[in-house]
Amino acid sequence: MVTIAPGITREVALLAEQVREGDARRTQASLRLQYPVLSWLHVSLEMPVVVADFDRESPTTGAGDLIVGAQTMVWTANAWPAEIDLGVELTLPTGSSDVLAGSTALRPFVAAGTKLGPLDLIGNLSYEWALGGPFSGLQQFQATAALAYPMRWIAPFVEFSVLKPVRGSDELRPQTALLPGIELFLPWQLTLSVGVQLPFGPARFFDQRVLGFLKRPF
Repeated sequence: MVTIAPGITREVALLAEQVREGDARRTQASLRLQYPVLSWLHVSLEMPVVVADFDRESPTTGAGDLIVGAQTMVWTANAWPAEIDLGVELTLPTGSSDVLAGSTALRPFVAAGTKLGPLDLIGNLSYEWALGGPFSGLQQFQATAALAYPMRWIAPFVEFSVLKPVRGSDELRPQTALLPGIELFLPWQLTLSVGVQLPFGPARFFDQRVLGFLKRPF
């Protein structure tokens, strides 16, 4: 849910998350379309709507920032299921600063995955530059890994992530977090993933992050 999965796919997805930090809440719902233009390349488009409550009398609702992405397959193994992809995401300032949007950012990444016996393992590395908006000047590195045990209709999983600000933040210590969750395989090729990301360690950029992800290939 946090880790970017390798693979060139055609799908539509609904994403939802709520981030809590103290008494503040930020809830975001997004619609994402992913479409392959070549057998080894897909492009994606994601548009969120944000509801923010930063200790005000009433929550503020507004558009989030449009995210345009591309992902290409660069290596696959012949002897076993394994793949490495490269990609990039560009965040465009379509949202309002009232909901912590209105940023321009560039995020290249590498994503990889394989099977370890009955387990699925995926991981990725990314580096993000905030080029404008409320977080202008922020640079951060992120490493994530996810391990899942798929069964007939359910797949329990756990994700581990490290987020390290490099520049533009008063807190440069890395935040580590665990995200336990489950993925449900539903009729009509639908899959639903839900989980809760919980930080641990001295650096905490949020207290709790609840995520949901519903997708369907087409």
